[in-house]
Amino acid sequence: MLNMSKKADLQRLVDEGIEESLTLDYKASLSLSREGGKPDELCKDVSALANSAGGLLIYGIEEDKSAGKPSKVDDGVVDPKITKEWIEQILNSKVQPRMDGFRIERIDMETGKYGYVISVHQSQIGPHQAPDGKYYKRFNFQSVPMHDYEIRDIMRRSTTPHLYVRFSFLDKRDRTHFDYKANEEISKPVLLLGTLGNQSPQPAHYAMVRVGISSSIGIQHGPPWITAVVEETEDYGQLAWVSQVISAPPNLPVFKELEQPLDQRGIALFFHSRTLAQSHRWPVVVEILCPGFTSREAWFIQQQGSNLRLLPPGHPLLR
Repeated sequence: MLNMSKKADLQRLVDEGIEESLTLDYKASLSLSREGGKPDELCKDVSALANSAGGLLIYGIEEDKSAGKPSKVDDGVVDPKITKEWIEQILNSKVQPRMDGFRIERIDMETGKYGYVISVHQSQIGPHQAPDGKYYKRFNFQSVPMHDYEIRDIMRRSTTPHLYVRFSFLDKRDRTHFDYKANEEISKPVLLLGTLGNQSPQPAHYAMVRVGISSSIGIQHGPPWITAVVEETEDYGQLAWVSQVISAPPNLPVFKELEQPLDQRGIALFFHSRTLAQSHRWPVVVEILCPGFTSREAWFIQQQGSNLRLLPPGHPLLR
C-alpha cells in the first residue's frame, strides 16, 4: 500500500492525477462527520475495502467527478471531536464481525485541522457486515452490495491458504541502482529477493511458485530455483521462468504468522548498457499454485537510467 503520513503525500496524489480505483477511495473532509448517516457511511466504505482487496480510504482530498481525478487537498475535518480513537470506536462497534486489519493515520493539514487515512487489509475473517445489515464490496470505484456467491467466496478464505509473494531489493528496499565494471556492457548483479506469506489462518503444506522475468533482463540463480523455458506471453512479452516447490516436510508449512524467504541468495539481475538510454518497465510475473488456491500477479521493475524501482500489483503508477 501507499505510505501516507503527511500532507505532502496527499498533495502528490493530486499533482500526479492518481485516479480512484478498487483499492483507493477519496473523500472530502466534510464526509467524515458525526451527524446523520455519516458514521454508517464510513463503516460501509471501510468494510467494502476489507471484503474486497483492501486499500486506502482517504479523508481530505476533493475529487473532480467529471474528470474522475482528485482536484485538491482540502483544509481537514472541522469537528475536533473526530479523532483516530473515535473512528476506531465507530468501526469496532458498528461493523460485524470486528475487523482487525485496519490502521488509521492522522494527517496534519497545516491549517489547525486534520485529514485521515484508513489503511485496510483484505479480510480473512469476513465477510464484514455494515450497520444496515448488508455486505458491501468495491465495484466501479463504489461500495455496492454483494451477491450471495461473493459472500460465500469470502467465507472460504479462512479455510484455504491464500499465498502471496513480496519482492524487494537488498535491505527490503523497493529502490536501488546498478553500475558497471570498466569496459563492461553488462551491469554488476542486482539481487531480487522474494518472500512467501499467507494471508489465511489455514497453513499451506505444499505450494509451487513460478517467477517469470522479462527476457530482456539477464538472470542468474541457484537452488532451490529450477530453470524453466522462455515463453512468449500475450500481456508481458517474452518471459524467462524459474520455479521452486515448497513442501512440508522437509520445509515448514507456510503460516499466516510467519513469512519465509524464497531464496536467501535471491535472483541476480543483469542490465545491458543499451537500456540506459531510455526508461523501461520490466515485468516480473509470479504464479502460485497450492491445493485450493491459485494466483497470478505482475510486479514491474521501473528503470530510469541506472535507477530501479519495484512497483507492486495495483501501484498507482501502473494504472
